[in-house]
Amino acid sequence: NRTLEEMCRTLLNKNNLPKYFWAEAINTSCYILNRISIRPILKKTPYELWRGRKPNIGYFHAFGCKCFIHNNGEDHLGKFDSKVNEGIFLGYSTSSRAYWCFNKRTLLVEESIHVIFDETNLKLKC
Repeated sequence: NRTLEEMCRTLLNKNNLPKYFWAEAINTSCYILNRISIRPILKKTPYELWRGRKPNIGYFHAFGCKCFIHNNGEDHLGKFDSKVNEGIFLGYSTSSRAYWCFNKRTLLVEESIHVIFDETNLKLKC
Protein backbone atom coordinates (compact mmCIF):
# COMPACT_ATOMS: atom_id res chain seq x y z
CA ASN A 1 0.00 0.00 0.00
CA ARG A 2 1.46 3.33 -1.07
CA THR A 3 0.25 5.19 2.03
CA LEU A 4 2.02 2.71 4.32
CA GLU A 5 5.24 2.90 2.29
CA GLU A 6 5.27 6.70 2.37
CA MET A 7 4.55 6.79 6.09
CA CYS A 8 7.26 4.17 6.70
CA ARG A 9 9.80 6.15 4.67
CA THR A 10 8.92 9.31 6.59
CA LEU A 11 9.25 7.62 9.99
CA LEU A 12 12.66 6.17 9.14
CA ASN A 13 14.07 9.30 7.48
CA LYS A 14 12.76 11.77 10.07
CA ASN A 15 14.45 9.87 12.88
CA ASN A 16 17.64 8.92 10.99
CA LEU A 17 16.93 5.23 11.59
CA PRO A 18 18.52 2.51 9.46
CA LYS A 19 16.50 0.72 6.77
CA TYR A 20 16.56 -2.60 8.63
CA PHE A 21 13.82 -1.19 10.91
CA TRP A 22 11.44 -1.05 7.91
CA ALA A 23 9.21 -3.90 9.18
CA GLU A 24 8.65 -2.19 12.53
CA ALA A 25 7.95 1.12 10.75
CA ILE A 26 5.35 -0.56 8.48
CA ASN A 27 3.66 -2.26 11.47
CA THR A 28 3.56 1.01 13.42
CA SER A 29 2.21 2.89 10.40
CA CYS A 30 -0.60 0.36 9.99
CA TYR A 31 -1.36 0.44 13.74
CA ILE A 32 -1.60 4.24 13.74
CA LEU A 33 -3.61 4.53 10.51
CA ASN A 34 -6.19 2.03 11.78
CA ARG A 35 -6.76 4.21 14.84
CA ILE A 36 -6.67 7.74 13.46
CA SER A 37 -7.63 7.80 9.77
CA ILE A 38 -11.32 8.48 9.21
CA ARG A 39 -13.22 6.83 6.39
CA PRO A 40 -15.12 9.67 4.64
CA ILE A 41 -18.31 7.76 3.88
CA LEU A 42 -18.79 6.21 7.33
CA LYS A 43 -17.09 9.00 9.34
CA LYS A 44 -15.42 6.38 11.54
CA THR A 45 -11.95 4.92 11.93
CA PRO A 46 -11.34 1.26 11.04
CA TYR A 47 -10.86 0.59 14.77
CA GLU A 48 -14.36 1.95 15.51
CA LEU A 49 -15.84 -0.26 12.80
CA TRP A 50 -14.13 -3.39 14.18
CA ARG A 51 -14.56 -2.79 17.91
CA GLY A 52 -17.62 -0.55 18.06
CA ARG A 53 -15.89 2.09 20.22
CA LYS A 54 -13.45 4.96 19.79
CA PRO A 55 -9.77 4.09 20.17
CA ASN A 56 -7.69 5.37 23.07
CA ILE A 57 -4.66 7.17 21.65
CA GLY A 58 -3.39 8.55 24.95
CA TYR A 59 -0.54 6.04 25.02
CA PHE A 60 0.88 7.02 21.59
CA HIS A 61 4.54 8.02 21.51
CA ALA A 62 6.85 9.38 18.82
CA PHE A 63 8.33 6.64 16.64
CA GLY A 64 12.10 6.52 16.99
CA CYS A 65 12.28 8.44 20.26
CA LYS A 66 14.77 7.50 22.95
CA CYS A 67 13.36 5.17 25.58
CA PHE A 68 14.55 3.37 28.67
CA ILE A 69 13.57 -0.28 29.10
CA HIS A 70 13.42 -1.57 32.66
CA ASN A 71 15.50 -4.69 33.20
CA ASN A 72 12.92 -6.97 34.82
CA GLY A 73 15.31 -9.64 36.06
CA GLU A 74 16.02 -11.33 32.74
CA ASP A 75 19.67 -10.26 32.86
CA HIS A 76 21.87 -10.70 35.90
CA LEU A 77 22.62 -7.32 37.42
CA GLY A 78 25.65 -6.54 39.50
CA LYS A 79 25.40 -4.43 42.59
CA PHE A 80 26.04 -1.16 40.75
CA ASP A 81 24.69 -1.98 37.28
CA SER A 82 21.97 0.15 35.77
CA LYS A 83 18.43 -1.19 36.05
CA VAL A 84 17.43 0.24 32.66
CA ASN A 85 18.71 -0.22 29.14
CA GLU A 86 18.63 2.59 26.62
CA GLY A 87 16.62 1.88 23.50
CA ILE A 88 14.70 3.22 20.52
CA PHE A 89 10.91 3.10 20.45
CA LEU A 90 9.72 1.12 17.40
CA GLY A 91 6.01 0.47 17.88
CA TYR A 92 3.12 -1.11 19.70
CA SER A 93 2.27 -4.70 20.50
CA THR A 94 -0.90 -5.94 18.83
CA SER A 95 -1.68 -8.44 21.58
CA SER A 96 -1.13 -6.33 24.72
CA ARG A 97 -0.42 -2.79 25.94
CA ALA A 98 3.32 -3.37 25.57
CA TYR A 99 5.72 -1.44 23.37
CA TRP A 100 8.33 -2.69 20.89
CA CYS A 101 11.77 -1.22 21.56
CA PHE A 102 15.24 -1.78 20.15
CA ASN A 103 17.55 -2.44 23.07
CA LYS A 104 20.91 -0.80 22.33
CA ARG A 105 22.77 -2.98 24.84
CA THR A 106 21.55 -6.38 23.62
CA LEU A 107 20.94 -5.22 20.00
CA LEU A 108 17.55 -6.95 20.01
CA VAL A 109 14.00 -5.75 19.47
CA GLU A 110 12.01 -6.61 22.57
CA GLU A 111 8.49 -6.18 23.87
CA SER A 112 7.98 -4.55 27.26
CA ILE A 113 5.39 -2.63 29.22
CA HIS A 114 8.05 -1.18 31.54
CA VAL A 115 9.28 1.63 29.31
CA ILE A 116 10.04 5.29 30.03
CA PHE A 117 10.01 7.61 27.01
CA ASP A 118 12.21 10.64 26.38
CA GLU A 119 10.59 12.59 23.55
CA THR A 120 12.54 15.80 24.16
CA ASN A 121 15.19 15.18 21.48
CA LEU A 122 13.82 13.22 18.54
CA LYS A 123 16.92 13.32 16.31
CA LEU A 124 18.71 10.02 17.03
CA LYS A 125 21.88 8.54 15.65
CA CYS A 126 22.22 4.76 15.63
